[in-house]
Amino acid sequence: MSGYILVVDDQFGVRLLIHKVLEESGYNVKAVASGSECLNHAISLNRPSLILLDQRMPAMTGLQVLSRLSQDDHAKDIPVIMISAETDLEDLARCFGVQNFLSKPLDLNILLKTVQETLAGASLG
Repeated sequence: MSGYILVVDDQFGVRLLIHKVLEESGYNVKAVASGSECLNHAISLNRPSLILLDQRMPAMTGLQVLSRLSQDDHAKDIPVIMISAETDLEDLARCFGVQNFLSKPLDLNILLKTVQETLAGASLG
C-alpha cells in the first residue's frame, strides 16, 4: 500500500512532533488540524494509506470522524490508529473500526512500531 500517512490533531505541537518522527523514519506524511480536513483527504482520489486520529478536537471528535469514514465505501478501508488521553474510549473506538489505539502522552517508539504493524497488516489484507 503506497501513499501517505495522514496525521489529524488540533494541537500544532503534537502534529509537528508526529509528522517529524514519521518523516524521519521514511514515511510520506501530511498533517491536518481538524476532522473535516481529515474527511476531505479520506474521500479524495489521493487517499491516505493510514490515518492517525486524535479524539479530542473542536467541532468534530475523532469518534465522529470514524463514524463518517465508516459510511464511505472507499474511506472505510483506510486503517485508523486513534490517539487519545481518554483510555476508556478504546473499546468504543474499536467498534467504529479503529485498528489500533495509542494513549497520550505518546511513546514515540510504540508509535513507530504500531504504524509499521498497522501498515503491514493493511497490505496483507
